[in-house]
Amino acid sequence: MRYLLIFSGLLAVVPFVIGFVVSLFIPDVTWIERLGMAALPAGCTFFAAILLFSRDSARNSATMRDVRDDLLDCPDTTDEQFLSARPCEDTSLLLELREAIAKFFDVPVCKVARDVDLISDLCVDQLEPTFQFAVVRPSITSRQKEPQSFGFSTTNLHSIDELVQAIHEVLDRGDEMIQS
Repeated sequence: MRYLLIFSGLLAVVPFVIGFVVSLFIPDVTWIERLGMAALPAGCTFFAAILLFSRDSARNSATMRDVRDDLLDCPDTTDEQFLSARPCEDTSLLLELREAIAKFFDVPVCKVARDVDLISDLCVDQLEPTFQFAVVRPSITSRQKEPQSFGFSTTNLHSIDELVQAIHEVLDRGDEMIQS
């Protein structure tokens, strides 16, 4: 909560400064009135930032809770069952992603099935930034030969297999850049 207040306060400084500078061009206004004119947009910005963060945080928490509850209701799947559902070239990445997804949603690994849909079941589109930082980024950076930046989007990815393929494409592009 402290970070929210600090960030909102820093954000409110911008309209305060702009409002104060604009008030300097208005003749016959006292300094108290100038400060009041600057404080009004700053206060609105401060409270708007707090309200928007609270709304986004509540939505994110509700989505995480719903997905977690849905995953906990799923039947257990062993690693052998998970891998035997479809062939895959990189089973270590597949299992690593499964473990990262389970950790992200705070569920046992056995609750993440291979046929889980990233969009409709895991709501990855709604959890996009945090999902990428917690699941995708560690998987890519652990496999890169040399640390480098990369672009990644989970748009139109529906299965864990498609996610594995997309990660391989990012890694292949990185290898091509290193060789060039």
